[in-house]
Amino acid sequence: MAIAKGHGTNFETLRKAFASDDVCLLECTEKATGKPVVVLCMVNRVGDERVFVPVARMFSGNPYDELIPPK
Repeated sequence: MAIAKGHGTNFETLRKAFASDDVCLLECTEKATGKPVVVLCMVNRVGDERVFVPVARMFSGNPYDELIPPK
């Protein structure tokens, strides 16, 4: 499976966000279950406001138990 172009674009944006310290981890609530989840977010600065853009969820358990790596 090829990585979608949009994912590559988002990854490059995320790299820039890390370089400018515009990333954070936030605890959010999953809509389907109501359980807390930790989310990696990019931070957009709009004047004095900060807008958090979720881009990835952190694994709660061992990712090696949940994923099969590519060969």
